[in-house]
Amino acid sequence: MTSIVIAQAQIGIGVLGGGNFSKGIGSEFRSSNRIGLQFGVFLSYELNRYFTLQAEPGYNISRIRTNESTQILPNGIGKGTRSIDYFNVPLLAKLTITPRFALLAGIDFSKLLNEDKHLLNNGLPAFNTSLNTGYALGVEFGKLYVRYRRQNGFSRINDQNDSYIQQLQVGLRFRLL
Repeated sequence: MTSIVIAQAQIGIGVLGGGNFSKGIGSEFRSSNRIGLQFGVFLSYELNRYFTLQAEPGYNISRIRTNESTQILPNGIGKGTRSIDYFNVPLLAKLTITPRFALLAGIDFSKLLNEDKHLLNNGLPAFNTSLNTGYALGVEFGKLYVRYRRQNGFSRINDQNDSYIQQLQVGLRFRLL
């Protein structure tokens, strides 16, 4: 009976959600932040009282602004704000400094969900439809969390491979188990 209690104490499940400030970085994007949102669940496995492995699968709406520099090119797109929806799975290592403060870092996998919504002038999807990677850094203050995320290679506009989404997330997390 004791081993069941110990195993259960090591596993955590909860929900999280909040807002984000996103911007596309690259020659085809404007540098202003746009407001989006994100929500999901977290699954954690506590290795000891200081170190935890945590996955945070979730839905993320990033809003970015394209500029007018590519609007006449075949691989270009018109000026405007674009809402791009992703399913993300950050895999994080969590270092608990105090019971109410923790640092997190890890790799972030994401998959575009609305690939047919934004098209290039030649009719192809404007954003990468394959699995993307990036990284996430964060802090947690009790139920409040702050994350910095960077998603690499998301754009197909003007064949840009150096573009990325930079995002700052702020939200609340609630442990259920």
